[in-house]
Amino acid sequence: MKRVTKRLILVTLCAILSSGTVCAITITVFGTWDLIITDLDLQGGAGDDFNPSYESAIDAVTVDIAGIHPFNQNYRVDVSKVDSTWHSNFHLYVRRTSEGSGHNKSSISGGITYQEVTDIDQTFFSGLGGRSGITIQLNLTGVSIQVPPDSYVTTIYYTALEI
Repeated sequence: MKRVTKRLILVTLCAILSSGTVCAITITVFGTWDLIITDLDLQGGAGDDFNPSYESAIDAVTVDIAGIHPFNQNYRVDVSKVDSTWHSNFHLYVRRTSEGSGHNKSSISGGITYQEVTDIDQTFFSGLGGRSGITIQLNLTGVSIQVPPDSYVTTIYYTALEI
């Protein structure tokens, strides 16, 4: 009977100690990119095609990662999109343009080259410890006079996961 009691106490202590170190990661995203394409974007004037590619400002989107230990908790940020009204010719890309700021032992890696955003979550970048002010740039390709005029809308989702 004494042996069972010791095991129960040990399990209870482990659960209490573990619960004190668990943090809830949060991601906060700021920014939008409203791109308006007009006849002024025709490459050579009337009768010509649009520029095939458009790029946002380097800080169109800002991401903050919080709620994790400043220098011993790893995380990953996944990216995906959900189209509201979107043309199949369009391809949307994202890239990280800064490391943001954080504790001197925190770090960030990946995501510095453009990668296409699809409807399936895929790894964008990863890091160690919280960061704030991580800037993101967007790029849209596939623009053409072959695409009917309309308001095209998609939403990009950034998902932070503890790893």
